[in-house]
Amino acid sequence: MTNVMNEENSKAKTQAMALATQALEADFSESYLARRMMRSAKKPAQAVYEFTNDPGLLHQYYRLREDMFISVWGLKNFSGEKEHFDDLSHIMVARQGLQCIAGGRLTISTPFNHQAMPMEKDDFKLKELMPDLNLAQRSYGEFSRLAILPEFRAGLVFPEIARRFIRRAIAEGVEYACNIAPQPLARSYRQAVQMFGLEWNVRHDVVVPDREEYEGIKMVLSVMDLRHFAKKPVIGAEQAEKLAPELLAD
Repeated sequence: MTNVMNEENSKAKTQAMALATQALEADFSESYLARRMMRSAKKPAQAVYEFTNDPGLLHQYYRLREDMFISVWGLKNFSGEKEHFDDLSHIMVARQGLQCIAGGRLTISTPFNHQAMPMEKDDFKLKELMPDLNLAQRSYGEFSRLAILPEFRAGLVFPEIARRFIRRAIAEGVEYACNIAPQPLARSYRQAVQMFGLEWNVRHDVVVPDREEYEGIKMVLSVMDLRHFAKKPVIGAEQAEKLAPELLAD
């Protein structure tokens, strides 16, 4: 009986993963997303979504995220200006024509190129706080600095950005994607990724320290498991030489 149950659970999990893969690759209609998000349907934004290094679009995105963090999070002293992690991240914007209406960034650490996440400081190290994930041996990332113009927050833009960020993370070999946000936003993010059959786990067991830049707002850490989908990164010659020089010896 146990073997039968295990086999059924395995089949159910495989089917769920297949559906999640299909959802991440599909193009959804506005009406479908509106129903899933339990919001009223409205005319699609007709936005273009792209990862970019364009200075003009990035400048707009930096301004947008500053306005958003002040107006939505309630922060009074937040600066959205370009910072160190922006140069280390994949930045995506949604735009209508040349106007940036939304944006966010994905920062990645790999076993071959370890780097701190934007959320990390001396008092908050993901590898130490979540030893169960074995992050020292995995590729993982952080979604951060998500900002959307108010008039587009209730429609297609948010879930479409989430889908494209997840697809990029999978393509880059990310096995765990993390985020830090106020509890209400964490719930919204979880609702969005659940449309694609993915789990967004709020790690209440990991206490996010109070910091001056949070201005009294309680933050929570969330983690999304992408191990089933993530493509293993290709090891380049330079990386291989560092890992196993004997393999390249004459």
